[in-house]
Amino acid sequence: MDKDLINKQLTARYKRLNKLTESIEKKLLILPEGKIRILRKHNTDYYYYVDKDSNDNGTIINSLNLPFAQGLAQRSYLQKVLRAANREQKLIEQFIKRFPSPSVEQVYQTLPEPRQKLITPIILPDDQYIKQWLDTPYIHKGFSEGDPYYETLNGERVRSKSEAQIADHLKAKGIPYKYEYPLMVGNKLFHPDFTILRVSDRTELYYEHLGKMGDRDYAAQNISKLNLYALNGFIQGDRLFTTMESADCPFDVRVLDRMIEKNFR
Repeated sequence: MDKDLINKQLTARYKRLNKLTESIEKKLLILPEGKIRILRKHNTDYYYYVDKDSNDNGTIINSLNLPFAQGLAQRSYLQKVLRAANREQKLIEQFIKRFPSPSVEQVYQTLPEPRQKLITPIILPDDQYIKQWLDTPYIHKGFSEGDPYYETLNGERVRSKSEAQIADHLKAKGIPYKYEYPLMVGNKLFHPDFTILRVSDRTELYYEHLGKMGDRDYAAQNISKLNLYALNGFIQGDRLFTTMESADCPFDVRVLDRMIEKNFR
């Protein structure tokens, strides 16, 4: 995981905490001032109002005034959340400022080219890692005589117009992929439509496009397939992703766009 990704994730967390603290500060303005002390006697809870500037044990809150007690308890809770959020934000600020530069992934790239030629990097730069990943040879699933012919911009043969569209879209978005790369799922050999390299953490993701979901036999077969994926640790939304279409509901490339930006980068 490189510095840019860490910064991106921490910045997103920092912004989320900012929204949270702003929300809390607004809520505190309408909640009653003071503190609540809770005393339990004979399996009954008694609530006491304690003035914020007082050190006494407080005044008992009438059972009919439960909303007031709830407001005091809510104030105390929100104040604790606010303090925790502020502490976390300070730590994020310190971490980003003190994160080493260059990061371990960037050390090789900072070296002069003559020195790079003498070195075998222990962590490949992204471009070299992608090339090595893409150049790994594998045996394709293959086609039967009479199968329809569709070709991607990479010159690959695929099985449908939608798969060609997906492949070309991944290429246009700079997402490295392999078509029908073999994968053992339990004791069965699968060929996911696309094996995707998420470069930011160098994780392989698997993407299946289910193109005939209006066909009952096809749908049943693929539900079983997805269940087998899940039972062997390939959970949808984690490392497995799907899109679907039928004769009545064509493939919507906007769904792929969302997955690319949220999950594939």
